[in-house]
Amino acid sequence: MNKFTLIFIMLSIAGYAFSQQTQEIIPVCYIASWGGLGSGQSEFKAPEDLAVDPSGCLYVADTGNQRIQKLDPSGNYLTEIGGFGWDAEQFDRPVSVWAGNGLDVFVADHGNHRIQRFDKDLHFIGDFNSSWDAPEYLKFAYPLDAVLSSQGELFCLDGGNRRVLKLDITGNPQISFGDYDSGEGRLIRPQRMMLSRIGNVYVSDEEGAQVMVFDPLGNFLHSFGKDILMKPGDMAEFGENGVLIADASAKRVFRFNKPGFPAGSFELPPITGQQFKEPVAVAVWKNRIFVLDKTRCVIDCFELIPLKR
Repeated sequence: MNKFTLIFIMLSIAGYAFSQQTQEIIPVCYIASWGGLGSGQSEFKAPEDLAVDPSGCLYVADTGNQRIQKLDPSGNYLTEIGGFGWDAEQFDRPVSVWAGNGLDVFVADHGNHRIQRFDKDLHFIGDFNSSWDAPEYLKFAYPLDAVLSSQGELFCLDGGNRRVLKLDITGNPQISFGDYDSGEGRLIRPQRMMLSRIGNVYVSDEEGAQVMVFDPLGNFLHSFGKDILMKPGDMAEFGENGVLIADASAKRVFRFNKPGFPAGSFELPPITGQQFKEPVAVAVWKNRIFVLDKTRCVIDCFELIPLKR
């Protein structure tokens, strides 16, 4: 056996192991599904995003119904805000919602080119728009996502310009990154954004079927998920070293260990008689994982199965 044959065999074994690793099943137990197609309480129409606050309450970007709904940790309806329009508390395609600090709720009001801010009970506080006199590289349009950092900085995923815009605590834009002159870190068709505990910015990019990672100053660090992900969307931190990614085309939720090594996936178990059709969002609270399915118009709830020692 020559050395080239040996290298080929070793690479083949490594590739097989890598493939097997991506097929590992995350140990979760299906609990329940909430929702359904409609415009009533706890019903959804083409929902696009899901967030959970520290108390376990769920906020759903019920996009087709032009509203945000708030549910308790068991899926029971609590309150809502919305209706189509341009005024405060109205929306033109709310595509994402963030509620990570338990005090604020930020909504990317896509068609109105703004980000609306509410308190945890969905009372209107204010909104953020691009200033007419700001330089072009600090303006945004058609926002896709908005996330608040622990320092009070607001990161906006700018769908109109395919980049991330960072605003300071007063709402003034500071820097932009990921745009056309960002080299390796250029965003082609960004979908959703996540901030890690250490402040890194994760952006899912549909065009490259991967996740791009930047530091808090906008410097590109690395990407991951290529050749595994198909249509990555919403993301959520999972444990100390993981990230969950909802993949609408693969009809699965993938897990990667930071800085991007594949560590398994999961889908609806056969016992439900259902399967994910278009999982677009994922949220984690304690030992619960919530997955929003846009086509089925439901939230599927799972519980982590503790590993035996």
